[in-house]
Amino acid sequence: MGIKTSLTKRFNWLTKVKFDKKTGFYKYSCFNSNIYVRYPRHFIKESETQWLCENLYYHYYLPKDNDVVVDLGAGYGEETVYLHSKSPNIKFFGVEIQPIIFECLSNTLNDLNKNFTCSSQAITTEESISLFSHFSYASVGEQPTEGYIDIATITWDDFLKKHNIESIDLFKMNIEGAEKDILSSITNFNIIKRFIISCHDFRANNGEGEFFRTKDYVLKILKENNYQIQTFKTGESWHKDWIYASREEL
Repeated sequence: MGIKTSLTKRFNWLTKVKFDKKTGFYKYSCFNSNIYVRYPRHFIKESETQWLCENLYYHYYLPKDNDVVVDLGAGYGEETVYLHSKSPNIKFFGVEIQPIIFECLSNTLNDLNKNFTCSSQAITTEESISLFSHFSYASVGEQPTEGYIDIATITWDDFLKKHNIESIDLFKMNIEGAEKDILSSITNFNIIKRFIISCHDFRANNGEGEFFRTKDYVLKILKENNYQIQTFKTGESWHKDWIYASREEL
């Protein structure tokens, strides 16, 4: 990062991000809503989030009307407030298992309407899972050795029952290599109309471990369940690991 770019980002932190005494987190405005973050440096310009939403996350399908959206790995909620600004009547369920990020996401969604809710339970068949107590999302998927946090879990079917979900118009997934576990636990693909999934083969290719190599498996499962596949060519190399799948005519 050049000195000019670094100074510009720091200027944005100082002018756009404010400490929120009520929650103990920082916040900034995005699409006329608040995004709560752990550190000021996690600020993202609205124009950057908009570009990603238009060219990647919701490029092939933008939820509308009374659509049901499930977002695994919802993070701080940047894409969520974009959705809210476009389609406030959708029913949105965000899942974020990293405790501090979940707290931020919960505050972000609390400022939206009651259709936008979130959960901190990991969707898995495992009785429990552990994560590093670490500032970086990149620790997800690694084997904890010390400083770890036990995360409450729920099965896919119980998650659907708990939230009274009978159909999903868009299932968005960005969970750092855990795609295999989620897809293998789905008992009925017929209720899911569309997927947008981030695989993380680029992390495997960078030597971070074969746990992250999931793209071939994800493609196989989706094709076996009669989804048509589209990928992304935005000029960003990591976007190639994102997959859009739909049973609609493409």
